[in-house]
Amino acid sequence: MSGFLVVLAPSIELDTAHLDHVGLGPTLRGRRQFNDGFVERFVNPKFPNDKVFDEDQELFVVIEGAILNSNDLCEQYKCSDLFGTLKVMYRQHGEKLANHLRGEFAGALYDKTTDKWVLFTNHTSSKQLFYYHDDDLFLCSTEFQAVTQMLRTLKRSVNLEMTGAYCLLTFGYMLEDYTLVENVKKLRPGCCIVMERGRMSTDTYFVWRNDIKVESSKEEIIERMDELFNKAVSLEYSKDREYGYRHIATLSGGLDSRMSVLCAKELGFEDILNINWCQNKHDDEQTAREIASDIGEGLLFYALDNGNYLTNTIRDAVVSNGGLVLYAGSAHLLSCVKTINFDQFGLLHTGMIGDAVLGSFITESRPRPADPLAGAYSRFLGDRISPVSSKIVAEYESEEMFKFYNRCFNGALNGNWTTHQFTEAGSPFLDVDFCEYCLTIPTEMRQGEQIYVDWILAKHRCFAKYAWAATKAKLTDHRITALVKRYLWISKVRLLGRADLLSMNPMEHWLKTNSKLQRYVDTYFERSIFALDGYKELRKDTETLFRQGTFLEKTQAMTVLEAAKLHLGLA
Repeated sequence: MSGFLVVLAPSIELDTAHLDHVGLGPTLRGRRQFNDGFVERFVNPKFPNDKVFDEDQELFVVIEGAILNSNDLCEQYKCSDLFGTLKVMYRQHGEKLANHLRGEFAGALYDKTTDKWVLFTNHTSSKQLFYYHDDDLFLCSTEFQAVTQMLRTLKRSVNLEMTGAYCLLTFGYMLEDYTLVENVKKLRPGCCIVMERGRMSTDTYFVWRNDIKVESSKEEIIERMDELFNKAVSLEYSKDREYGYRHIATLSGGLDSRMSVLCAKELGFEDILNINWCQNKHDDEQTAREIASDIGEGLLFYALDNGNYLTNTIRDAVVSNGGLVLYAGSAHLLSCVKTINFDQFGLLHTGMIGDAVLGSFITESRPRPADPLAGAYSRFLGDRISPVSSKIVAEYESEEMFKFYNRCFNGALNGNWTTHQFTEAGSPFLDVDFCEYCLTIPTEMRQGEQIYVDWILAKHRCFAKYAWAATKAKLTDHRITALVKRYLWISKVRLLGRADLLSMNPMEHWLKTNSKLQRYVDTYFERSIFALDGYKELRKDTETLFRQGTFLEKTQAMTVLEAAKLHLGLA
C-alpha cells in the first residue's frame, strides 16, 4: 500500500485505531490528529517535496503522488513551496483546484476555518480514492485495503459486493464506482468529495468527452498533437531532473512506449534505463533491444519464460491493486520492478493507453452504444453482470467513452497502481491536455489508429523503421506488404513449433507445458475456495469458471479468492 487514509468519526474512540500497513517497498509514514479524526499516510519516499503533509492555523493538506507542474504553479502563484501554493489555489479555485494540477496525484484538504474537507483524485483516477460513509463514520483512502482494514478494526461489517465480484469474474476489473466490498465506492475520475458538517457530497471538476470535434486540417491536428505530446514528455522527464533522479522507462515492440522514449531522447533527455519483460526471444524483446542500441541507452530484460512468476505474485498483486483487477494483468510488471532498486530512479515512464487515446477503442466511424460486455476478458458468466452493465452502457453516448471510463481508467491503469508501491508512474498519453485534445480529433481520423501512424510518419519518421509488434511490419510498409509479413511470421512460428512466441506472455502454453504452474494453480484454488463459503452462488460460479475456463479466466477466479481473503481478514 502507498498513500493516505482519512478517518472522520466524531462519536467513535479512535485512540487505538491504527492501520496495519503492508507495503512492498520503502515507506514514509506520518499521522495528524484532528478533533473528530485523523489522517495517516504511508507513502513511498520518492518525490518528497510533492508529497505535502503540512498544516498551519487555517489549512491542512496531504498529497500523494508527483505533481508534474508544481514548479510552474509555485512560480505562477508566487509561493516558495507547494503547500503555500495549494493554499492560495484553494482560496482562488475552491473545490476545483485539482483541475489545475497535472500528473499522478490524489489529495485531501481540511479547511479549519469552515470545518470542511475536500478530497480529490486526478483527471484519470490513476491515483485512486476509495470511500465509505455512514451516520458516524467517514473513511477515504488511496488504498482500498486501508478502508476495509479500518472497517474491521472499528468492528464494522465487511461483506463482499456481488456486482463487484461478478465484474471481476467477467470484465476482469470494476465498472464505474463499484468495488468488491459493500458500501465502499471508488471516486470517479475528475471528481472530488466534500465533507461539511457531517454531510458528504461529490462534485465533478472535469469530464472526459468526445462529442466536440476540432475543425482543423490533418496537418494542423498533427502539429498540435506533437506540440502537446512533447510538452507532456518534457513535464515527466523534467520532474526526474528536478530531484536529480535517473530516468527509467518501459520499452517494447509497440508504438506507445517507443514514442515516449524516443521523443524524450529528441528533447535532450539522456541516461534512460529501458526495461522490457516478455517471453524470451519474442519480437517484443528484439525490437526493444534494437531501439535501445540505436539510441545508446541500456536495456534491462526480464524473461517471463514458463510463467513461473505467476506462482509467487498473487498476494502482492492484490495488495497493490486491491484485487479490483485480475492479478495476472500486472504480475509480470510486479515481478520485474521488484528486482529494481528505485533509489536512484524517478518516475517509471510508460506509454500507457496510447493506443486507446488514438483510436483503438473505436470500432465504427460513427459513435454507437457499446455491447454490455464490451471490453470484458470473459463472457462465461456474462448473464450475471449484463443487467447492471446494460444500464451503465446506456449512460454513455459511445462505446469509446464507456471503454475509456471503465476498461481504461478502471483496468488498464493496473500497472500504475502496482508501480506506486515503489515509485510514481507517468505516461505522456495520460496527460490531460494531450488526451483531451486527441478526443476532439474526428472519429474517422482516429479509427484504426490511423492518425497515430500519420503523426509518426509526418513528425517522427525515423521511429517508423522499427517493426510494430501489432503487425510485424514497419509503418512505412504498404498495407498488403504488412499483411504478408504477419502471415509469414505466424507460419514460421507454427512451423518451428514455437507457440510460446505467439504472445509476449503465452499463458495457455505455459499452463499446458509447465507442471509446476499447473500444480500451483490447482493447489491454490483448492486451498482458497473456502473464502467464499458465505456466498453460495458466487462460490459455485467461481468454481465453474475456474474448472471450465481458460488460464486467464482461472486467474480471474483466483483473484476473487485472494481479494476475499484480504478484505474479509481471512488470511
